[in-house]
Amino acid sequence: MIVHPALLEIADDSPLALVPFTGGRIYRHQRTLGLADCGSDGILRFDAAARIAQDIAAADLADSGLEDEGVWVVRRTHIRFFGAPRYRETLAVSTFCAGTGRSWAQRRTTLLGEVGRVEISSLWVQTDPSSRAPKSLTSRFHEVFGPSAQNRRVGTRLELSEEKDFVVLPWQPRVTDIDILGHTNNAAYFEAIEEVARRSDMPSAASTEVFAIAEYRDGVEDGEIAEVRLAYASPDGFRLDFHAREKRQCSLAFGTKA
Repeated sequence: MIVHPALLEIADDSPLALVPFTGGRIYRHQRTLGLADCGSDGILRFDAAARIAQDIAAADLADSGLEDEGVWVVRRTHIRFFGAPRYRETLAVSTFCAGTGRSWAQRRTTLLGEVGRVEISSLWVQTDPSSRAPKSLTSRFHEVFGPSAQNRRVGTRLELSEEKDFVVLPWQPRVTDIDILGHTNNAAYFEAIEEVARRSDMPSAASTEVFAIAEYRDGVEDGEIAEVRLAYASPDGFRLDFHAREKRQCSLAFGTKA
């Protein structure tokens, strides 16, 4: 694999590691890809994959009976395409807890189709519904999700450094990008990955392995005009940093496997 300066190497104990399911609770459902999930080439988009992962995570929590314990906020996400799921393809979607910390948990999700597979790993932090401060995982959470986590401990440290050499791209979140927490939904940032990759004729999942990493800070809020900084643009990948309120709010990296 080409290691591009825009990317980072993922350690085995990272919450971004694509660890396999070995036992315990796993939640499954099916999803048929529609027009809103796919690009003009008919291939599942990164932002749509992130939304599917977000939706099954919420469904898993609801099914477990733990959805009222706190509000979960995503901190980091790694999405990797092995093949290209396409329009009208029915995917087998599954998710499980792959690691925990004091107030956070790693969630692994697989989107499996006939001609493609997408693997997703995210770090989610549980917050108090009122204060939005991190809230410790309960014994009930560990009882339900602990068996699949296999006592695997993960941390919350962000790793994508801020880039100094960049070009600025205009970007403003749409009303439809804002979620019930009042800021740009985590999946919406991946729309910028799609925009830059397609406009730059980057290789797609139809021809090679493609992946993206996102790290979230406070986030871009409703009505804000953000500055998007593009760095390290090359056939191997690129970096995007979203700036608002005079500081970095989100960082993303896109890469390919030659």
